[in-house]
Amino acid sequence: MEEEKMEEEKIKKEETKDEKKIKSSYTKGQRIIAAIVVVLLLAMYIITLIAALTTSPAAPELFKASLGASMLLPFMFWCYIRFAKLFADKREG
Repeated sequence: MEEEKMEEEKIKKEETKDEKKIKSSYTKGQRIIAAIVVVLLLAMYIITLIAALTTSPAAPELFKASLGASMLLPFMFWCYIRFAKLFADKREG
């Protein structure tokens, strides 16, 4: 009787472990690159904000760079993901 309960508890624990494991459709490298892009964008926004608040003469140039990178970095990351999946499919198939 006790053995059956222990086995049932063991099975439940294994099921919850399996449920906790979420498989990502992105590779570890892609997730690292995404984190780097997010950090770069946040750092750029903070630097631009500080420059604007201190009325730095470089503020307009930093704003332009920030605006351009806000569009360019996500697009470059998207391209990276597409090419990585394309080349991964060629290697497997």
